[in-house]
Amino acid sequence: MNRPHIPAWLRRVLDRSAGHRYYPLVVALIAFASAATFAFPFVIVLIPAVLIAPRRWLVLGLLCGMASGMGAMVLVELFHYLGRELVISRFPELVESVTWQLASEWLESYGLFALMIIAGSPMPQTPALFLYSLVNPSATGVLIAVGIGKMVKYVFLAWVTAHYPARFIDYR
Repeated sequence: MNRPHIPAWLRRVLDRSAGHRYYPLVVALIAFASAATFAFPFVIVLIPAVLIAPRRWLVLGLLCGMASGMGAMVLVELFHYLGRELVISRFPELVESVTWQLASEWLESYGLFALMIIAGSPMPQTPALFLYSLVNPSATGVLIAVGIGKMVKYVFLAWVTAHYPARFIDYR
């Protein structure tokens, strides 16, 4: 099975900063960038980050969840500012996905609670964030909902990685 790997330069950043007390902040900054740009799934960074420093699994999970919430808040504000037409013209695959349809239904029915559930699930959150940005979004609500959802997800994943590293060694 072909496992996703992080780029070599990012691996070097993690390796070089692992021994420093600010290592969780470095990883959290990567989580923020990942959420704000939706350039890559952050999980491919979190697993190696925990494998490098397994005793820091809790602080990594908590900080990365908060950072992802902040990144999601920035992304919602950016989507809201740019407008629907510009975003759809640049990223047409967003509206064509099954995730888009499911996220639409959930957000219509449950609002920020749905956003929290989506953030904590394996589903991509970008379509849900885009949909939420089309109405008058609450930046604080996004920060809290996505932050809680991602914190739960990342703390759980970090705990599993720290306690059962053999299952994840291919990610390193």
